[in-house]
Amino acid sequence: MNYSDLIQSIRKRFKFSSNDSFHLEYSSPACSSVYLDNESDFKMLFCCAKIYHMDNVLVTVVKDVGKSCSSTSVVVDDCADMIDENDYLGDAFKDGPQKFFLSDEWGSYLSHAGQKFESIADFRDKLRKFAVQSGFHYVLSRNDSIYVNAVCANRDVDHCGWEVLGSVASINQCFYITRFNNVHTCRGMIRNRSHRQLGSKIVRTCIESTVCLNLGLKPREIMSNFKSTYGYEISYKVASRAKKRCVEKMYGSECDSFSMLSWFREAVLETNPGSSVVLEVDESTERFKRVFVSYAGQIQGFKFSLPVLYVDGAFGKSKYKGQILAATGRNGNKGFFPLALCFCDSETEENWLFFFKNLKALLEPQGRIITFISDRGVGLLKAFDLIFPGNPHLYCYHHLRYNLSRKYKNKGGEIVVADVLQKFFKVAYASTEKSFYFHLKNLRDEGGAATIDEFIREIPLEHWCRAFFKGCRYGIMANGIVESFNNWIVAERSLPPFAMLDQTRMKEMKMMSERSVESKSWTTKLTPKMEKRLKEQLDRSRVFRVIASHENVYEVRNDKYSYSVDISTRTCSCVKWQINCFPCAHALAAIQGARLDVYDFIDPYFTAEYYRMCYSFPIAPLSNVDASCSSTEDFILPPVTKRPAGRPKSKRIASAGEKKLIRCGRCNKMGHHNKKSCTEPLNMLL
Repeated sequence: MNYSDLIQSIRKRFKFSSNDSFHLEYSSPACSSVYLDNESDFKMLFCCAKIYHMDNVLVTVVKDVGKSCSSTSVVVDDCADMIDENDYLGDAFKDGPQKFFLSDEWGSYLSHAGQKFESIADFRDKLRKFAVQSGFHYVLSRNDSIYVNAVCANRDVDHCGWEVLGSVASINQCFYITRFNNVHTCRGMIRNRSHRQLGSKIVRTCIESTVCLNLGLKPREIMSNFKSTYGYEISYKVASRAKKRCVEKMYGSECDSFSMLSWFREAVLETNPGSSVVLEVDESTERFKRVFVSYAGQIQGFKFSLPVLYVDGAFGKSKYKGQILAATGRNGNKGFFPLALCFCDSETEENWLFFFKNLKALLEPQGRIITFISDRGVGLLKAFDLIFPGNPHLYCYHHLRYNLSRKYKNKGGEIVVADVLQKFFKVAYASTEKSFYFHLKNLRDEGGAATIDEFIREIPLEHWCRAFFKGCRYGIMANGIVESFNNWIVAERSLPPFAMLDQTRMKEMKMMSERSVESKSWTTKLTPKMEKRLKEQLDRSRVFRVIASHENVYEVRNDKYSYSVDISTRTCSCVKWQINCFPCAHALAAIQGARLDVYDFIDPYFTAEYYRMCYSFPIAPLSNVDASCSSTEDFILPPVTKRPAGRPKSKRIASAGEKKLIRCGRCNKMGHHNKKSCTEPLNMLL
């Protein structure tokens, strides 16, 4: 009721005509006479009633002639909903707006006898959700392929009469409710923040569409999203199992995933001609051994990426574990370019041989000398020397650094190891042989000649030191690109083999499409990152003076040093042009001094044109509409694996030598400690 409704009610009760004039008055403990003339006064009446706890208020109707005609009372309880106390409270004390959850509709899933459901599974799912939203628990007194009979869990204690009974119709296989008593006679039902029957089966139906779009969704993210969307709290285990159920619905069980690899091979070769998919199965046991995959778009696009390949292995995190061997290239914009993947049981020499043989079959027709970068993994070195005996092979500096740090285990303190590694850095990055031997002497003095000499003998210099590598290494010293790729597919690595390969394929397909579209808007001759690097080098070259010696040979000087540059052979005495395959500041000064175009002396792999060509060969999509009609009916058993003890690891554990050195704010030394954990005596450092 509002003020207008009250006026109309009074006119009707006392039979006032439209010409009759009257006004309203009421009294309160604070004031003996209060006029009631408008809507604001009417709301104030209810506020006054609430404040003074008045059950009713007498309102006097007074005609203009001054004669009291009659009086009536308004019962405050009947009209209390007209007053919103939030209008008179501060923001901190107001009730927040009511939030509606997607679970609100669950309470209407079961309504009456005769209700029809698509299947018995559909009824069970809706029964669970109905119980969760209604706030009670039930037990199944009968549950088979035809009948379902559910009763309230308090039936034996409180003799609750709630019950639902239904069966499957043989004509259409639909489920019908035959008896439904929706009245609870037990103690009151309270909807809690969680529910014991809110398990992974219900959660799976709620998050299925989200997980399909983002397989990298973590259980804790699922827990948070479910709370904000459905209003219920679920455990970590329920969220994890629900996600697993979603993946199994998409790709089948982990055991069936190996049999799907046959269809996957057939589909890829049909839709992506020129691809390489090699699947090996043990003929005697019919168990999976390994699979190699490289798509035609990647093979063709790699021709326009840098002639370098990063190879490494990463562990799988699914039920059957396994190892993922990857060969990753590098585009002209300092990004990774996936070329090939291999899923196998472990990182052994036999599996590396299989991987390198199939990789060589892709690379030989291109006719380029490919430089490989690796971490000298288990079985990798022997397999590489057998398949690629003449190709340059670089060892990852970070892994060598870790190996060197292990030589000093229990032999020196953290500060000593940090100083040794700092000097080893200068040895590895030395650009000339003279510089190498100078820094090597300092390293031997710091770390001990016997230990350093033993370490150096184990690794040939041409595989890790810049001064002794004769090829073009594009400034590469570490295996970081493939580590970035492994981290890029970290969510896919937790999936079964077929799901992992399919999700990785879609991710690579999307990346190639996005990079192709992005590169079409570039206006520079080089890729953006290399164009930026060129401008920075040109700015540095402004301080040099150029003196011509003879044709194409120049001396480039500043106030302290001089450099010899031969632009015909693309060499500089600083050796950075040869190492990075990109003109250094001295070379750019000489090129500009010769009135030549600097772009003519830059490797074509860094141009925007080559980058566009790199991603001009798309990966074609796969369709599984006719998967059930496939001619391939091979049944492949999963490999025999033994689950290791403890909780499965999901993150790579960084080795001690790979940890980044930091400078302590207290002792000012490089190491793995900070100001808070520093224990160095300061009196000895002053």
